[in-house]
Amino acid sequence: MKHLDNLNPAWIAGIIATAVLLWLASGLFSDDTATPDQDGKAPALAMGEAQSDKLVKVRVKPSDATTVTREVLVSGRTAAIRSVRVRAETAGRVIQVGAQRGALIEKGGLIARLATDDRQAQLRQAEAVLKQRQLQYAAAERLHKDDYMTELELAQSRANLEIARADVERRTKDLANTFIKAPFAGVLETRPVEVGDFVSVGDEIGYVMEQSPFIVRGSVSEDVIGYLKAGQAGSVTLSKGRVLQGQLRYIGGEADAQTRTYQVELQVENPGDRLIAGTSAQMRLPLEEVRAHALEPSSLTLNESGDFGIKCVDSNDRVQFFKADIVRNKDGKVWLAGLPDKLRVITVGQGFVTAGDRVEVITDGRVSGPGEDAS
Repeated sequence: MKHLDNLNPAWIAGIIATAVLLWLASGLFSDDTATPDQDGKAPALAMGEAQSDKLVKVRVKPSDATTVTREVLVSGRTAAIRSVRVRAETAGRVIQVGAQRGALIEKGGLIARLATDDRQAQLRQAEAVLKQRQLQYAAAERLHKDDYMTELELAQSRANLEIARADVERRTKDLANTFIKAPFAGVLETRPVEVGDFVSVGDEIGYVMEQSPFIVRGSVSEDVIGYLKAGQAGSVTLSKGRVLQGQLRYIGGEADAQTRTYQVELQVENPGDRLIAGTSAQMRLPLEEVRAHALEPSSLTLNESGDFGIKCVDSNDRVQFFKADIVRNKDGKVWLAGLPDKLRVITVGQGFVTAGDRVEVITDGRVSGPGEDAS
């Protein structure tokens, strides 16, 4: 150590530089070309090729397309096909009520009855006047025929007769309006009057809602509306899983200004009158027939761009990616359209390969050769 301390620093730097140069020079003259093997390849190159020939194994499942119906699911709510608020057409005191609130009522069934007061007497008076006018007009016709009455006088007699007839009709209708009846069969949802109440013209007497058929009302987007036709078949699933068949009875012709959707209505029968208005329901409407593959949801994956779809193997055992066009999702299967009629779908290992990769295919526990139909 003492000897090193006595050396000039410039000499120490020179010694180190010389050592580095000698080490670098030794690499230039070393035998960096390994002895070629029997194929004329260096061992390192042969090892690299062996590694590149080791393909990823994937399991595939053959799939044939079938014809299915593309459908759209529409969230909606049930509603009565028609309902009406029955109102008084004449004034009077309620002297009788018919059906109770919530009860079924037939067409023409009594909801409430008003006091007739002097309506019967007024009607009898009007009928007497009408009979008088009829006799007067008959006499006027005879006099006019014998030129004892002018045309103007005959016209006046005819006008008096028509006034009398109109008065009888008005009073007959006024008397009939004291019986307030259901315009159609349904459920009397409300009846806000009781015996003793006085009602005026226009007051609500009851609210009647028809029970069958019923409708389910929802909205569809503009890319769906073009496939729908009034009268086509459809189905609806109610909140408790009950499924009813029906027909599309209405398709809106103008989009909602805010949602840009179109209203549709599906008409369904209401067996047993068990449907109620305002409950959630889901319509299933057919759109078009397409060729599609029924696959397990686990076959779906993402590609490098984040697109949702499936990976398949072509005839050269190279991976292909197809974007998912889901036609239907039912009974644990997904139906995908827009694909070739025959596919070898990767069911295991799709997450370890990308489009264009060459793979080793396994089907039914065996390895299939390149291009072999894995069926």
